[in-house]
Amino acid sequence: MTKFFAALAVFLAFATVITAVPTVLVSIGPYRLFVQKIAGDTVESILMVPAGASTHTYEPTPKQMIAAGRADIWFTIGESFEARALKALQAHNPNMQDIDLRQGVSMITVAPGSGACSCCHAHGQDPHIWLSARQDKIQVKTIADALAKRYPENAALYQKNLEVLLQELDTLDAELTAMLKPVQQRTILVSHPAYAYFCRDYDFKQLSIEFEGKDPTPLQLTRTLNEARADHITKVFVQPQYSSKGARLFANELNARVIVLDPYSEDFFASMGQIAQAIAE
Repeated sequence: MTKFFAALAVFLAFATVITAVPTVLVSIGPYRLFVQKIAGDTVESILMVPAGASTHTYEPTPKQMIAAGRADIWFTIGESFEARALKALQAHNPNMQDIDLRQGVSMITVAPGSGACSCCHAHGQDPHIWLSARQDKIQVKTIADALAKRYPENAALYQKNLEVLLQELDTLDAELTAMLKPVQQRTILVSHPAYAYFCRDYDFKQLSIEFEGKDPTPLQLTRTLNEARADHITKVFVQPQYSSKGARLFANELNARVIVLDPYSEDFFASMGQIAQAIAE
């Protein structure tokens, strides 16, 4: 990310971009969908981190930096790079608002040494808050409120679309609850610990191969492998954003299947269904 901040000032200093509609920025794909469902064609929503890239290591291209610099709003989720990038962007565009989507959300705070996903995130909080249809209801209200305040001429449209989206999230939650009820309290083995909020909603436990953003030590690996055997793990869930090498080694040891899931997908509703189906099978 260091190169990003150095280059950002140069590109933004010379960038002049004219757009027909206002621009808002989101960090990852699911929030782009939420913004589009609420705002329709009244805004252009752009991604900071595109599909398939890791939020821990991604550096935006010059084109993306220029686009990000003209946004009116950035909907952030607590990734550590966001604060540094926001400072650089606001130096060029002081009117850019930071709307923290964690506000009002029941956050999961990760204890040091637990191995969960906190190494790159503010205040040791797990940022994967979109992987809860229940917490998403709070976040989409925050999005709609911020859009209505910034673009009051569209407030009625945003409220109408918000109500539809809230119903869609309720329906999704009910479907996932019914699908997963027969297999509650199951332990799932994951390459990257992204599923804490999903597990909390539907009464699961995630066991991660990655330990605090790093490959496990031999001792950690042995402990995780023993726990996976004790829990009769038959599937290992990997993500396209992260290396699956360790997960495939685990799968060989456990005689388990490797299943690719993409919780960062912009196709949020399909992704949530795929995650639930993979667990429920």
